[in-house]
Amino acid sequence: MKEKKWFRFMVAGLAGLLFMSYDAMSQDINEAKTMYNIALQSMKNDPAEAIKSLTLCIDICDKIGADADSVKMVATSKYAETYYNLGTKQASAKDMAAAEATFKTAIEYGLNRSNTALGQIYLMQAEGARGQKDLVKAQELISQALSKDSTSSRAWIVQAYIYRDGGLADDFESSIGKVLQLAKNGNETRIANQSALRYFLATGSQAVNGSRFEEGAAALEKAVKYDAENKDLCYFLAKAYNGLQQWDKALETANKGIAIEEDVPEKEAKYWFEIGTAMAGKGDKTQACDSYKKALFGQFAESAKYEIEVTLKCGK
Repeated sequence: MKEKKWFRFMVAGLAGLLFMSYDAMSQDINEAKTMYNIALQSMKNDPAEAIKSLTLCIDICDKIGADADSVKMVATSKYAETYYNLGTKQASAKDMAAAEATFKTAIEYGLNRSNTALGQIYLMQAEGARGQKDLVKAQELISQALSKDSTSSRAWIVQAYIYRDGGLADDFESSIGKVLQLAKNGNETRIANQSALRYFLATGSQAVNGSRFEEGAAALEKAVKYDAENKDLCYFLAKAYNGLQQWDKALETANKGIAIEEDVPEKEAKYWFEIGTAMAGKGDKTQACDSYKKALFGQFAESAKYEIEVTLKCGK
């Protein structure tokens, strides 16, 4: 009789222990779920706290074991997006080093769009390095940016500027071509065209003014691709062609300059001076004299007068 009572007592005790164990496990799973829900609510506004909640949820699941695997799997799947949100906030706060590390973590958790975001971090860092004239560092960073997103027109703009600042004309031109190919909007196209025009116009005009006419013409002919209607470009290109004794090209270019210039003698004088030079080169004294007379304005007045009175002896 005593043995039966003892047996019943043991069964009841084990049942109680099992119930208590089950109840504790249920509480633990509920706690894990609570942490997960807290993380969901704060993923966007406070991703740092959300990461803490997800980590606590997963720790609880690990203690529970296989019965909590489904909760653990769902919680783990939220890591990538939460780290991405945190990286975005860090980047907005200009904490680029922290953002870089955070986006790398998001990539480790499988969020591919973090590659694009990481590329933006490298891009901004490259812009900063270029601003500080550290072109070696800037090139290293922009290469990393383009390795993450080779279709970023903004990254190619920065790459073009780095090449320009380094005096690498061919690489600069190639990068401008990539910008024009990948431009997302008209503003990026405009920036690329204006940057290339200014670079080749400055390079070409300096060469022409230094009597390096072949070098100048080569640079200015590249500038034409970016704005064929630029007035200064027409003038310097006509001057370069005259320096190379390519009289017909000089005439064509100078006449184009007159066509797009305002109908103001002082502004047209520079083109008429080049037309006079080209006509004199072709042996047409009459046309040369007439053209130089139209150049007797502003800063060209003295030079035109010399050509009329001394070189050509117009009217004699």
